[in-house]
Amino acid sequence: RVLFRSVRCKTAGLAGEETPMLEKLKKLLLYAGAEPEDFARCQMDVQIANRRRLTAFLGTACAFFVALTLGSCMVPLLYDHIPVFAAALIVSLGLLAVEQMFPQKLGLFLNWEIYAFGAMIYGLGIYLGTVQTPDQRAAAFFAFLLYVPMLFMMRPILHIANVLLFDGIFLVCVTRFKDWRVIPMDVCNALVFGAISCIVSTFVMSMMYGNFITSSKLTTVAESDLNTRLHNRNAYENRLRDYPLRCSSSLTCVYIDVNGLHELNNTYGHEEGDKMLRTVACILREIFGEEDSYRIGGDEFVAFALDSTSTELNENMEQFVRQVEEAGYSVAVGTASHSAGGIDIDALVKKAEQRMYLDKSRHYEQLRRGTEEIGRASCRERV
Repeated sequence: RVLFRSVRCKTAGLAGEETPMLEKLKKLLLYAGAEPEDFARCQMDVQIANRRRLTAFLGTACAFFVALTLGSCMVPLLYDHIPVFAAALIVSLGLLAVEQMFPQKLGLFLNWEIYAFGAMIYGLGIYLGTVQTPDQRAAAFFAFLLYVPMLFMMRPILHIANVLLFDGIFLVCVTRFKDWRVIPMDVCNALVFGAISCIVSTFVMSMMYGNFITSSKLTTVAESDLNTRLHNRNAYENRLRDYPLRCSSSLTCVYIDVNGLHELNNTYGHEEGDKMLRTVACILREIFGEEDSYRIGGDEFVAFALDSTSTELNENMEQFVRQVEEAGYSVAVGTASHSAGGIDIDALVKKAEQRMYLDKSRHYEQLRRGTEEIGRASCRERV
């Protein structure tokens, strides 16, 4: 009985030791060693960075394959490579054309473009290393195996899956097309370089995401308004150009000015004015989300609504104005919307701002008329 208890305690202890290791491995493979919240928070910025990288790499690939195709036409020994390089050029041009036709697409669309680009590079390496040179050791594929996973920021588990997939395809092609004298070396190299690629890409992704998240946190501190806890004007200026890339159907700018802040500060002090701003900011955050809400000036706020229908937008605006009035304050609001594609973000914001000023003028005109009515009623009472 004592022995059984001892074994059970040791087994429980080992299980307790394995659990943290499994959790660390899971975090490393799924979130590049970062906290899930930090990883999720930086995904939009990562996708935008991947979009820019994809554009640059596709342009470079097109130029490179043009040079290779033309160079192969001039060297008799490379005539057999012309169809391969021409095919790679056509694929690169096609991917670049698709990327330029839909420059605002992110998410799954961008991921599939990245996978297609990687598949083209891997496929080229496999063809050159097996079908094209059956009696020589492969070289290009192993270089691509190490290099391609470093091109884009992705979950390490996805890079590992890609490496294993194309390494497996390479091994199948080796056994199918290669000379038996070079098969053992190519198989050995495929296993070794595949393992190295999985390990190195995992830790490179961990470092890249770590740097990205650290930079994001520092940016958050620099781009936060201390009073309202919304993004400040620095964040607004830095992110403004990205909004046309983020929407898929429409983009709406909501421009807001808090009425009576100056008068409230002069009458009751700046603490009451700060309280007003915090209240409006809280309601704005609740309705339009923290990520797309900004305080850009003393009493001015801007929010963006992505892919919202007119019905949803009207309901949100009515809810926002109603909650602000229920809190005892007043705001002037202007909105402007544009369908996705060819959005001039400066013009969109300017239109929303102009409509806000019209709403503000109507507000003060109503106040003026109300004051005059009260004055006339007071005169009548005196008479």
